[in-house]
Amino acid sequence: MPTNTKKRTQVSVSLDEQEKSVLTKQSFRQNRSVSQIMRFAIKKYLDGVENSYMKPIEEDSVEQIFLKLGSQLAKNADILFALKTILIEAKVQNDQLFPCYFSDNATAITGYDKYDLLDPTFFISRIHSDHKPEDIFRLKVQEDCWEHYFKFKKPHGEYFDTRISFQKSEGERFLATWQFLPS
Repeated sequence: MPTNTKKRTQVSVSLDEQEKSVLTKQSFRQNRSVSQIMRFAIKKYLDGVENSYMKPIEEDSVEQIFLKLGSQLAKNADILFALKTILIEAKVQNDQLFPCYFSDNATAITGYDKYDLLDPTFFISRIHSDHKPEDIFRLKVQEDCWEHYFKFKKPHGEYFDTRISFQKSEGERFLATWQFLPS
């Protein structure tokens, strides 16, 4: 029995109300195809990104862009999973960093639903008592990047050595990589 080797990738682009209004008026009334609407949405997003590596969007067809994007997303996911690395975005509140986003591989690596990890009480309760969460997640105003090592408990009760590396990004945005270290 032949297997279906076609793979699909879903891309989500967030539009504000004004952009939705523009799309509704210009695109749907003029009966534009979905690919044209997606090209408009992607271009609109990339125009707002300073250092985009996909700037030459006009050079490729939408289909080529989606093939490249899908391939790149799959490669990135494979690499992150192989390295046991989770991507995090954190927001600042009272000089503490609070994760507000975990990459999709967080569930497979930690054993917990990534949305449970967004609950600070839940997340902190999994950090070994030898480590102080307030030190791990304290904002370091004078530094652009820093890291902490701590033990994190998986659902079966065993603690694993981890490293979290924070990096200040644009504005008040903080990004991090959280890696489960080899035993």
